Amino acid sequence: MTLLGIENERVYRSIITDRRVALITNFTGMDQRFRSSVDLIRKDATLVRIFTPEHGLYGIAGAGEAVGSFYDKRLKVDVVSLYGDKRAPKSSELEDIDALVFDIQDIGVRYYTYIYTLLEAMKVAARVGTPLIVMDRPLPLGRQTPVGVKLQPDYFSFVGQLPLPNRYGLTIGELATWMREQFVPEADLNVVPMVEWNPDLTITQNGLPWVPPSPNLPTLSALKLYTGLCLIEGTNVSEGRGTVRPFEQIGAPWINADQFAHYLTQIFPSSGVRFQPVWFKPLSSKHEGEVCQGTSFHIMTSDWSPLMLGYIVLKALVHMYPNEFNDSLVSPQIGTAHHFIEYLAGASLQTEEDLDSLIASPLTDSFSEETRRFWRY
Repeated sequence: MTLLGIENERVYRSIITDRRVALITNFTGMDQRFRSSVDLIRKDATLVRIFTPEHGLYGIAGAGEAVGSFYDKRLKVDVVSLYGDKRAPKSSELEDIDALVFDIQDIGVRYYTYIYTLLEAMKVAARVGTPLIVMDRPLPLGRQTPVGVKLQPDYFSFVGQLPLPNRYGLTIGELATWMREQFVPEADLNVVPMVEWNPDLTITQNGLPWVPPSPNLPTLSALKLYTGLCLIEGTNVSEGRGTVRPFEQIGAPWINADQFAHYLTQIFPSSGVRFQPVWFKPLSSKHEGEVCQGTSFHIMTSDWSPLMLGYIVLKALVHMYPNEFNDSLVSPQIGTAHHFIEYLAGASLQTEEDLDSLIASPLTDSFSEETRRFWRY
């Protein structure tokens, strides 16, 4: 039977029993019987405070929306935001505890901000001398080969703060180990491993429930597409937010659905994804209340690259709608040296030639070999 790190009590109880503990967690922090990490930690330790990342403790806040701190009357503990006025705990918030615990479901994709919350917390914990305990969790789609090129420092932001490829193929515990060895060697890190996780299987094939890690990744299909289609977030095209199929469909008021789906079918180098012309009206986010035309993505086989799909979709938009399509949406939370989409992609995307260069380039690099020694299961 597969056990999550938070269920591996034999390992972590010896570290936290009768100690004062702070917990970095959110709505994914629970065991497979849906008991919260808060309640599980409280069985053995005194919970001093909770820290919470993007989307907040209960997953109510939207992508990029600031999260506030508050006193949780239900849990009877202070909840401190790490996605508002600050992105890391204050030193004083760790000096009165004996250990800091991290338990959040990650997805293994570079754009996800939870891993940078972990990195920033690790830095502060190392500076203060507070032990950090990371409860390992599975990769929802199983172990996948890293894909993409490493992000370069010129493109670092809070949607990409480490030299990782777009998909890096490490569990949260393995990534924490890599972070410590590469960037925070003074950190007192303890990774609580999973038990009997089969990395060749998805989370549900391992007998574990699928709890969506953010409001707009409700399905495993959306998660698989996200590696490439997250790039659409940095454009004036809807990535399906505000609909029932985020990241499984994209569109804009100026797209012709039939022509767009037909063109994608012609240029995408795999029959593993099929393109359905669709019409939708987002209830929130980009093009709220407007009728959009675009395409819905249907996954038929596994022999295709989601990152290549993202590049191909961008190429189709640039080619078919050069006047209407733009990538000029700049978020003040990301930076202004580059377009938002370029912070996501980690490369210049000013022209169709830039996209052709990415499409022609290798989609994997040496990161796979560098990190293979952390692949323990």
